[in-house]
Amino acid sequence: MSADERREQLLDVLADLVLSEGYGAASIDRIAREAGIARTVVYAHFGNLEGMQHALIARTENRALQGIRRVVPDAPVGEDPDALLLEALHGFLRGVHDDPITWRLALLPIDGAPAELRGVIQRAKDAVSGLIVPVIAWGLEQRGGPRGLDPALFTRLLITVLEDTARLVLEDPHANDPDRIVDFTRTLLQSISRD
Repeated sequence: MSADERREQLLDVLADLVLSEGYGAASIDRIAREAGIARTVVYAHFGNLEGMQHALIARTENRALQGIRRVVPDAPVGEDPDALLLEALHGFLRGVHDDPITWRLALLPIDGAPAELRGVIQRAKDAVSGLIVPVIAWGLEQRGGPRGLDPALFTRLLITVLEDTARLVLEDPHANDPDRIVDFTRTLLQSISRD
């Protein structure tokens, strides 16, 4: 196993422990035991448990932001704004469905989470907002409203709704299939008049 593969394996072990038992259940001994390796290998990669937790948080942030960047285009774009929103929503929710570990770590409360995590979550929200605001502004202009809708405030609302919708997918992926949520959103958009 290469150094990068070993690092990913160890972070996967930590992620499984954190999601099943909380951050307090993780120790270098336990991670090494679960991975079937010597403790010195874990120390060589991360220095200590705190370093490993920081690496897991950074990996989670990176994966989540990459997933969002894949579905949010740069504005302006040449599509119908409603179709663009539905396509981006479907791509986002499909990503949540297909990578539940990353999104559980990013969106669900976990016992004993490091204080650093709150700052990382806020930084990620700010980055996502920076990606989305220009697209929302373009979409409102192309769509013809609703008039007076502030793109920055609407983006904050949209991010909150997306987080909650992603939690629904994580909690019960069968009842809250991405296609069902996209169909609901399509119906909602059709009910909002264009100016």
